[in-house]
Amino acid sequence: MDISADRRKELDEFASKFGLKFDNFELLNQAFVHTSYTNENNIDVLESYERLEFLGDAVLKIAISEFLYKKFHHLREGELTKHRSWVVSDKELAILAQKTGFSKLILLGKNEESLGGRDKPSILACSFEAFLGAVFLEYKHLGLKAVSDFLIDNFEDDFLNAKLHNYKAILQEYTQSKTHKLPVYRVLDESGMPHDKTYVIGIYYNDVLIAQGQGKSKKDAEQAAAKLGLEFLNVKVE
Repeated sequence: MDISADRRKELDEFASKFGLKFDNFELLNQAFVHTSYTNENNIDVLESYERLEFLGDAVLKIAISEFLYKKFHHLREGELTKHRSWVVSDKELAILAQKTGFSKLILLGKNEESLGGRDKPSILACSFEAFLGAVFLEYKHLGLKAVSDFLIDNFEDDFLNAKLHNYKAILQEYTQSKTHKLPVYRVLDESGMPHDKTYVIGIYYNDVLIAQGQGKSKKDAEQAAAKLGLEFLNVKVE
């Protein structure tokens, strides 16, 4: 995929804000290429951010796990898992991406642009994860350190103060305490274009459908369903 001189300058200035220097501009640019852009421009979908997102998601979880493990000596495994799920949620990552200017760099198809894709939490979160994947590959000689340094130097306070309710975790704790059974999540429906799907997830508890939620990603739909499941079971969330 060709990258103009202006685009290279824009990407270089963005990375420089965080003390990062990329030799591989194709890799950096890929972190901001949405599938709607590849589809509309007859570019191989493998040049979108999806593969980098896959890598960045894993790198993010490891970096955040290490950070929380070292920061919160008093927390047990379950509480650490809950806090990590808050931090790596699409909602939280989208806030960080918006805050640091990711939105203006994302390349979207015209239709997705007209639908407000530049501000969609799912797209912002995916691009953020893809960027982490790109940092990891560019600085592979440092291992995980480059990604961890970027995250902690810029977002430590955000990680410490994440307040997003993890409704899935709360629901799981409740059902286990009552019946030692876990809620089961199933995809009931999915619709829309490949790059702009909407999912409907149902929650089954004791083999009974107790709630269903909708979202632009499976994770968001599961959280929406879990929130309604808690309401159905009269569980108060503070």
